[in-house]
Amino acid sequence: MENFWALTWLEQNANYLTIPGGAALGAKGNLLSPGNIGLINSVGDHYADYKSGKIAKAQYNYRRKLSLDKLKMNIGPFGKWLFGKNTTHESIRIARSGGIPATSNIVRQADRLNRLATLSKAGGIVLVGVGLTASCKQIANTKNTQEKNEIFVETIASTGAGIGLGAVVGLFLVSNPIGWGTAIVLAVGSTALSYGTGKIARYNYNKHGGQIDFVNGTGVGSICR
Repeated sequence: MENFWALTWLEQNANYLTIPGGAALGAKGNLLSPGNIGLINSVGDHYADYKSGKIAKAQYNYRRKLSLDKLKMNIGPFGKWLFGKNTTHESIRIARSGGIPATSNIVRQADRLNRLATLSKAGGIVLVGVGLTASCKQIANTKNTQEKNEIFVETIASTGAGIGLGAVVGLFLVSNPIGWGTAIVLAVGSTALSYGTGKIARYNYNKHGGQIDFVNGTGVGSICR
């Protein structure tokens, strides 16, 4: 009975969970993109150039400041969430104590932010599963074959669009460090486009493809019952 209640609630309220959750996790993942984390790694690269004699200490200090100023501007108000009470420049600095590599702080911070990004991606996968489960429950509780297929088409189109948009945005963020505002806009825009694509697909199916029974043809009807 507890599982039945939970699935019933999920069926009726899935959008209240998946839409804002998807936007929030997407913004977090965008902010912790390879482009932004690359700004941290670049500090270690500049330090290696300095130690090898390729650049002078003044050049190293200047390049380090440019990278960290850019990172600080990009993460904006999320700085305290990412680095706590320390500033960006305080958190990402050369280790002065003996016995550990000079770039250990840089590596540690980059690894930590990479782990946070991975958690965001995992959360996004969970939300996709939540949405698919809710749709399956809706199909099971709908008697009309036409409505079952409308739910199926909307779900597949929305999920496919979301995955595709996520892949495109991910490729863009590999080498493009973006600001926190852009991270939020991209996440909200991707979520809205995904949702809208599903609604358009449902409308088009209802208008032009109502004779095609995807639910029973794909075997979804025997699973979602």
